[in-house]
Amino acid sequence: MLIVSIIVFSLMRIVPSSAVDMVVYQYQKNGQTITYAEAEARLGLDKPAIEQFFSWMGGLVQGDMGKSLFKSKEVSAIIRDQMPASIELGVLTLILASLISIPLGLYCASHQGSLADNVIRVISVALMSFPIFWIGTLVLVYPAIWWGYAVPLKYTSFFADPASNMRMFLVPAIVGAITQAGLQIRAVRTVTLDVMRQDFVRTARAKGAREQRVMYMHALRNSMIPIITLIGGSVGMIIGGNVILENMFNIPGIGQQMVSALNNRDYPLAQGCTVVFAVFVMVVNLIVDIAYKWFDPRVSLE
Repeated sequence: MLIVSIIVFSLMRIVPSSAVDMVVYQYQKNGQTITYAEAEARLGLDKPAIEQFFSWMGGLVQGDMGKSLFKSKEVSAIIRDQMPASIELGVLTLILASLISIPLGLYCASHQGSLADNVIRVISVALMSFPIFWIGTLVLVYPAIWWGYAVPLKYTSFFADPASNMRMFLVPAIVGAITQAGLQIRAVRTVTLDVMRQDFVRTARAKGAREQRVMYMHALRNSMIPIITLIGGSVGMIIGGNVILENMFNIPGIGQQMVSALNNRDYPLAQGCTVVFAVFVMVVNLIVDIAYKWFDPRVSLE
């Protein structure tokens, strides 16, 4: 977290333009004048960078992410308001990606070399290659042209109207899931094939166990450790993809706030969003490590 904080703080200071330029521009746009020195003092950026960093870190350790430079609101409050939408999109994407990749990966492993295996592998490589923003653009544009269907872009809370909420979130979640599933399908297939070559699988087959039982009771269970590791590691990529999807599909999540903060050079808000993303990845990796014990009793957490 310390390394992430240092990198984020440093990158925000070296990007072209600054928050001071944005303030001066806004004043000029409104027919007013303000000097750079006055703008720096107003934003609290007149102090040395190292002093700003330790001041921000001191607040961060206590749960205070600072105040947005342009929204006149605490960063923690902004993130708290936007977090439910980001979590919902991320969880939906992760679930759908797993539901797509695990069955298809197992099917490819059990039908190695078949036409279906080859077709699915080619499709998975294609999905890995297509940029998520390109697929998202196709989904937004062509259904509207061909069938007159437009993805809902007005946010509704799940608890207020589950149906409207799902209509808005399902499409971007599917877009994110299919791009992530391309990598997972190949990984699940490779891991399962490796397990199926083990002696205990051959023994199960020699005892007359049905192929379906061999696949799901023996091969899958022993493949879960690397598969869970892969799924946990994909959270970072899903978060990155969701930043794009939230902006494309007008989902009011942390990713949308982060892009807005970067455009406005809102340092505290951009830094706070990035730190929260880093915390998500760390927590998920911790959960993955603990989950090893659930799937494999041989794993010790001590």
